Amino acid sequence: MLLGSSLMLSMVFIGPAAYAQDRSSYPLTAIDDPLELQKSEVWDVYGEFAVRGAKVHRASLQAMVQTGIKNLTGLADPNEAWRCFINDDDIVALKFTRPGGAALGTNQALAAVLLEGFYRAGFKPENFLIVGLDELPEQAQGTRLWRYGWQEEAVDFATDTDHLSAWLDEVTAIINIPSIMDDNIFGLRCCLTNLSYPLLKRPARLYINRGDPFICDIYRLPHIRNKIRLHIANALRVLYYGGPEVKQRYVIEPGSLMFSTDPVALDRVALHLVQRARQTMTMPSGASEKISAPYLDTAYAYGLGYNDLNFINYRYLKHEKWGSTPK
Repeated sequence: MLLGSSLMLSMVFIGPAAYAQDRSSYPLTAIDDPLELQKSEVWDVYGEFAVRGAKVHRASLQAMVQTGIKNLTGLADPNEAWRCFINDDDIVALKFTRPGGAALGTNQALAAVLLEGFYRAGFKPENFLIVGLDELPEQAQGTRLWRYGWQEEAVDFATDTDHLSAWLDEVTAIINIPSIMDDNIFGLRCCLTNLSYPLLKRPARLYINRGDPFICDIYRLPHIRNKIRLHIANALRVLYYGGPEVKQRYVIEPGSLMFSTDPVALDRVALHLVQRARQTMTMPSGASEKISAPYLDTAYAYGLGYNDLNFINYRYLKHEKWGSTPK
């Protein structure tokens, strides 16, 4: 399991060995903890056979999703666990990462498995709208069509104004499903970037200062933040150098999915994963192993989540049994 063990070993200091089992069935959906008594949870669920190149083992992926959502909520029934985040009357956007997503090659399979899980929980195709996929899986038949365009009125996000994506008007909830990628401007692409720049009509003028504080200013807009229910980071295949352009020689295969309600905590764990890969894997001659994402400090200052590993309960575990072992 590439990097999984080293990531866990290098992060054991983040919390006590004993983990409270009497946590609430309903996870936190926002950070409001001035005394820092509550730690954010990040569940990193892996499968030994989850991915081989761009080939995804569906049964393993199904088990990873089920294990992650159950552990995050503390519920034994995954169907009930999904209902901690979405309701029958919700219209839910499943927001994937489009830049580089197709080259990493696993988002379509993940979308299929997630939709199957939602349907087993009693939701219908018309409850969902998929954003960020160039090609939809067959399970998406009957889901709402993604509408290209922009809201009529511009929004003010403190550092600038712009028009947001029109699909935000159609949905009542967002499940954020970012890929994990190095980025030559932002440092890291994951949760916060996936629900900021891609939602602007004219983002190019804000590609300065490594996206800080613009990423956070956009993300915390009520039009976006108030609809976000859950983050599931796709760490099946991760780009550790050269992003957002994907070159396969700089792709590792942790074979995991990360679940959290705290986007900053999840991004911090993702940054650590990418940093470890840059230190241990092949890099171009003269390229720096260091990576930083300054906007994470701003995100913490804004109250969007925790970026300090001491206040993140990171749990790395194998998925529960499901289906057969691939041949």
